Amino acid sequence: MLNFIFKSKPNYVNFGLLIYRLALGISMFYHGYLKWLSGAEGLYKVGTMLAPLGVSGGYEMLGTMAALAEMIGGILIAVGLFTRIGATLVIGTLAIATTLNLSGSFFSWDYPSQMGFGALMLFFAGAGRYSLDKALFK
Repeated sequence: MLNFIFKSKPNYVNFGLLIYRLALGISMFYHGYLKWLSGAEGLYKVGTMLAPLGVSGGYEMLGTMAALAEMIGGILIAVGLFTRIGATLVIGTLAIATTLNLSGSFFSWDYPSQMGFGALMLFFAGAGRYSLDKALFK
């Protein structure tokens, strides 16, 4: 039992990457999908969140870009296809979400920052053995 706890095994690492990819990818897809479902008005509201950063105008397009980045990035991460590209899409939206919430309470910026660090980990670690990246790009 101690051997399992203290020694890294490649199969366990790959299984862990699979579980984490599924959790992060599905979560990010769902967040983007909810934005998308909100329609033009909701996407506009998402885009207006960038106003404190000096962005003026194009809010519906920016909200659409955020929703698509989360949905496409989430799918790519979950299935392990072009995982680093998917992680980059997700990292971008989560970095902005974290920045926008830094002046709030700990819990307002903690979630997007942790999800972003998880995506950053996948960017560096890759998708692992149980992924389409591994199957297609041996």
